[in-house]
Formats: sequence, C-alpha cells, structure tokens
Amino acid sequence: MVSRIVRLILVSLASALLFVNADARDSKFTRRNVAPQYWIAYEYCYDLNRPITELRWQYNIDWMAETFLDWGYDMISNDGWIEAAQTINEYGYITKYNSGWEHGFAYWNEYIKSKGMKAGVYYNPLWMTAAAYDKDCPVSGTSTTARHIAGQYSFNGHLHWVDVDKPGAEEWVKGYVRYFINLGMSFLRVDFLENYENHYGTERYEKALRWIAEEAGDELFISLVMPNSFNQAATEIPYGDMFRISDDCFAGDWDFVSARRRGQVKKNWPMYANVFDGFIAFSEVSGPGKIMMDGDFMRLNKLADNEERKFLFSLMIMGGSALAIADQYDTATEEVEAIYKNEELLELHNMGFYAKPLSTDIHDYENSSRWLGVLPDGDYIVGLFNREDQALMYGIDFVTELGITSGKAESVRDLWTHEELGSMKNKYEIMLEPHHCKVIRISPDQGQRNAPCFGCSGRQDE
Repeated sequence: MVSRIVRLILVSLASALLFVNADARDSKFTRRNVAPQYWIAYEYCYDLNRPITELRWQYNIDWMAETFLDWGYDMISNDGWIEAAQTINEYGYITKYNSGWEHGFAYWNEYIKSKGMKAGVYYNPLWMTAAAYDKDCPVSGTSTTARHIAGQYSFNGHLHWVDVDKPGAEEWVKGYVRYFINLGMSFLRVDFLENYENHYGTERYEKALRWIAEEAGDELFISLVMPNSFNQAATEIPYGDMFRISDDCFAGDWDFVSARRRGQVKKNWPMYANVFDGFIAFSEVSGPGKIMMDGDFMRLNKLADNEERKFLFSLMIMGGSALAIADQYDTATEEVEAIYKNEELLELHNMGFYAKPLSTDIHDYENSSRWLGVLPDGDYIVGLFNREDQALMYGIDFVTELGITSGKAESVRDLWTHEELGSMKNKYEIMLEPHHCKVIRISPDQGQRNAPCFGCSGRQDE
C-alpha cells in the first residue's frame, strides 16, 4: 500500500511524463534530467562590481580542473558585468568577454578544453552591443542591418534590445546562438528575461525563447535567468532546459538560502527572494522530462559554518538544481571544497535525482521543510531541513508517509556522515539545531520495494 503523499507525487510524475512533449522542451538535457555542475565567475564580479580579470579567470580554471574535475564539475562559465564586451565580429557578435582582455572566447574555450572541461557562456542573444549598432553591422543571412532590428527600448547604455517583430531579428537571434555553438559553447545562460518581457510583452518574449530553443536543439543547454515565470513558468517551460526559481545569490549568506523576504510572493520576478521558497513553489513543475530548477550559485565560503553549507548543498541536490560553484581558488577553504565533494549526494545528482517537499505551500513550515524522493531500487531519500532559529524535532513516518506497510526499514544511512544507522521501525526522528539538515537513505524490507521511481529520470543513455 502506497501512502497518500507518495501516491500524489507518483500521479504528478506520471502526468508529467505522459505530456512531456506537449509542455516541456524536448532536449537530450531534459530527457536525462541532470543539471550542470560548473564554476561561474560571479563572486569576484559581484563583490567588486566589475568584470573578472583575465588572470583571475585563468587561475580559477586551473583550480577547478585540479580540484573538482574528478568530481564531475566539468564546465566553466563567465557571468555578467559584460557590457564592456564591445569587441565584435563582422556581424556584430561579441568575440571577447571583455574588450580589455588580451584573448577572446576562441582562445579561452580551447584552454578550457585542454583542461578536460567544457565552456559555457553568459549572454543574451537579444542583446546588441553599442558597437554593433554604431557600425550598423549587416545581419547575417539578410539584406538588413543592425539598426533596423534594434527595439524601442534598450537594456542599458551599452546594450540595445532586438525587437523580434522586425524583419531580420530571427536571423540575428538564431545566428547568435549558432555563433556560440560554433565557438564550442555547451551552455548558454540567458539573463534579464524579465526586462525583455516587461518592455516588449509576453508574445514577443515567447517568440524570442522559441527561436533560441529551435537553434539550440540538442547542441546547447539553455538556462533561462531572471524570468517572470508567470503562471508557474508556463512561457519558459517549453523552451528552457533550466530556469531560475528565486532572486540572485548576492552575498551568498543565509539571507539568500532561506531568510530573504521569506514567505512573501511577488507577481513578477523575483517571485521568491530566497532559494528555499523558490524550490518549494516551483517543485510542482520540475522533474524527469520537464524543466530543471536553477537555485543560482553557491558561495559556501560566505555561510556561517559547515552545517549551513551542508544545508544549501543538500537543498540543491534535493531540488535537482545545477551545482554552480561561485567560490574561488583563494576564497574556498578545504572545508568548503569538501562539501562540494560529497560522493553519495553527487551520485544522486548524476542519476538525475530530484525530490519534492511534502507540501508546496511555503507557509507550511513543517511539511515544506521535509523532502522526499524514491530511487529505482525502491529506496527512499529523505531530506529534513531546519530553517528556523531554534532547535526542532523533524522526522518521517515509514507507514503513513512512505507507505512501508510493515513499518520496518531494513537500513537507514546518513548521507553526510556516511554511517549506517541500522534497521528501524515505524519512523525516523531527529532533533535538528538551527540551520542544520539531515539527508538519509531508507531501504525498506525487500518485500516492500514496490514503489515506482519518482526520484530520478532513469535515463543514462545520453
């Protein structure tokens, strides 16, 4: 007998898989349901409010290759502060992250490849540099030029928006995507989407996303950043492999993890200001064959202690999020590095695991802080999170909440201490201190291993 909670989640999954081609981007990425593990050049830029330097870029690439490549973190991506990228090719596409850099994308992509990793890029194909506008560059594949497709509203003084209703705009957008693919990029982080939708409307916004997805196909992972996500991300789901579910990382502390504007919902971006609320609310639309949730970046060095670090990393795993390291070679301690290398949690991530909270109501503090996923062999993964500022008892009932009719777990394993806790009867309970979490693997009696998998995609063929 499967419990009511588990049954509801299973029905939700079955519906998602049945209609995957109708409502989700059908790419090799969503089919496999494994979000990227990578390093992002955010921390330096945010802290100093300026583009990352070329030398620091290299130091971080080298550090990632030496420290994390063997653990599956196999991609490097630039981030924002890119307005100064005004060095362009004949068609107006940027060739460098920053015009002050000696080397461009082609050089650095080869460097990253030589380290055994892949390159990602932060950019929006709807952007047109001031340089491209001033030179009125030809739009590849058309008889028109850059100024003729520039929209009424600009992003800022350095970047114009392209108006997708103008002839030649489709060739510009798709040409930019193809340009990045030809450069060897495997990941495209498309930012400030709310700005475009707010200025140009949802119809034109959706058209732009469709063009990006059509050209990307299975060649480029599409990450949608700062989307309004109206109607539970109805516009984003068909065109993105992953979408941001809450406000930016910023300082990367507990405020980002759980406290910032907790329990409050806006009508547009960012609907949720902390990543925990975002994961709860958008867990309804995520899962195998659907769009993946992006919890933004992790700056574990900014959290108070290892318990808060484990909390955030565990949450990213349970949400099926990308694992994006923003710490740097000179800000990450050995303790920080060790958190990112939890083999048992990374194993879950790499099998396409995801879980769901027992309640998707962000005001149901108890149940939305308890997360559950089921593996193909029938084992349960349970995440218990204490977001509060006082110690509280958390637990999971084997009979009423997991559906183990005998009430007996053959074994319970702690995925952070890597300890076998032995067999248990009826329930697991623990007193959690503030900002602590517990992630356990519960193996039922052999005769109870009948629950279908809703914890992972089961697709390892791509």
